[in-house]
Amino acid sequence: MLRKETSEELIQLEKQNQSKRIKRIKESKNHFDLNPYGVNFFNIWVKFPKKMFFIFISAILYNIAVATFLAKAATIATGLSALVQTITFSVSKTAPYFAYIYFLFNLPLVIFFWKKNARLFMVLTTYWLIWQMCFQSLLLIPQVSNVFDKIAIFYVNWQTPGKGEYGDIQNSLRTLIPWEAYGNYLNHYSSWWNLIKDQDAFMKQFNLSSAEYLSLLRFYDVLSRGYTNPTWPIIIYAVIGAICGGSAGGLAWKNSASTAGGDFIVYYLSRVKQKSVGSMSMIIAFCFASFSIFVISTLELSGVVSKGPGGKPLNHGAILLRVLCSVCYIFIYSAFLELIFPKYKKIKIEIYTKEPEKIIKHFKDIKYWHGYNISHVTGGYTGTETTVIETTALFLEQNSIKNEVWVAEPNAWITITRVHNIHGHFDTSKID
Repeated sequence: MLRKETSEELIQLEKQNQSKRIKRIKESKNHFDLNPYGVNFFNIWVKFPKKMFFIFISAILYNIAVATFLAKAATIATGLSALVQTITFSVSKTAPYFAYIYFLFNLPLVIFFWKKNARLFMVLTTYWLIWQMCFQSLLLIPQVSNVFDKIAIFYVNWQTPGKGEYGDIQNSLRTLIPWEAYGNYLNHYSSWWNLIKDQDAFMKQFNLSSAEYLSLLRFYDVLSRGYTNPTWPIIIYAVIGAICGGSAGGLAWKNSASTAGGDFIVYYLSRVKQKSVGSMSMIIAFCFASFSIFVISTLELSGVVSKGPGGKPLNHGAILLRVLCSVCYIFIYSAFLELIFPKYKKIKIEIYTKEPEKIIKHFKDIKYWHGYNISHVTGGYTGTETTVIETTALFLEQNSIKNEVWVAEPNAWITITRVHNIHGHFDTSKID
C-alpha cells in the first residue's frame, strides 16, 4: 500500500520542482549556439569572404604597429604576448620568430576555448594568427626588414646643411640611422665602424660618396665621445603604435575575430558577464602586463641583458618611461577598441508612427528578439495622435532594426538615446 505524503514532504517536493524549473529557465537563457553559421576552416572563405579580407587587413595593420612603432620604442608587451616577450627578451636570437612563438602559445587556448567561444570567432582569430605569421615571415627577408627598420620619426644623425655642431653635413637616406630605444648604435652598425677609418675601402664596400662618408665619420666621432640617446621618441612611438594596434584590434573584433592571446579569455568573459570588450580587454592586459613589467624590468636593472656585445645598455630613465608608456598603451588601445566595437553598449529606440500595426506585424514576422512597449501620445502642435513603439537594443543592432522598421513603415520617425545601466539578462544572441 502506497504511503501518503505529508504536507511537509509535499512542500519540500514543490521546492525541488520549483528549483528545477528555475534551473531550466536559466539554462534556456544562457543557451549559446556555438556554430549557428556552420562554419569551418574551409567554407568560411565562401560564407564570409568580406570578414576574411578585413581580418587580413587587421593582421597587417597590427604587425605594422608592432614592427614599425612599438618594437622601436621597446614598450613592454601586454596580453599573452607579454609571456612571449619575456622569452625573446631573455634570448635575443628568438626575437625574429616572435609570431611563431606567439602562435604556439595560442594553440592551447584555441583548443581550450574551441567549445566555449563562437566557432566563427575561433576560426577567424586562428586565421588572424596565420596572417600574422605570414607577415613576419616577410620581415625575415633582409630587404623587407631593412625597409621597416628605416621608417622612423627621428634619425640620430640627422643634420641639416649649414647647422649642427660640426658645420655643413650632407644628408643621405642611405646613411641615416633611425633612433632606437637602447641607443646601441656602435654595436648595431659595427660593420660600418670597423672600416670607418679606411676611407677608400669604406666608400667602395658600401658604395658611398665622399659627402656620405664624411657624415658617418663625424657621427662616429660623436658616438665615440659618448652620445646621449634621447628618450622622447618612446612616447611618440608608443602613442602611434597604440592607435594603430587599437584600430587593428577594433577592426578584427568588428569582423567577428580578435588579435588572439588574451582575447580568447576576453571574448568568453565579456559574453558570459555581458561586459564591454574594451573594459575586459583592459583588465586582462593589465594582468599580463604586470608580470611582463616585473620580469623585464628585473632583467634590465640587474644587468643580465646588458652583458655581451649584443647587450642592451642600461638607462633607468628610459625603463621608467617605457613602463609608463606601456600602461598608456593599454588605455589607448582599449579606448580605440571600445570606440570601434562597442559590443554591449545599450540604446533605447523610440519609433513614432501613424501605422503601428504594420511595424508590429513585421516584428512578429521576423520574430523580433527584444521586448517592446506601445504607447499613444498626442502632438502638442498638431493635436493628432501618434503611436510610440519603444524598445531597448544593442548599439551594434541599431542599423538592422532601423532597416526592419522602414521596410514595414517607410514614414516612421526614429529616435535613439544611450542607455547607461541595465540589470538582469539581456538577449545578445544576434552579436555573439
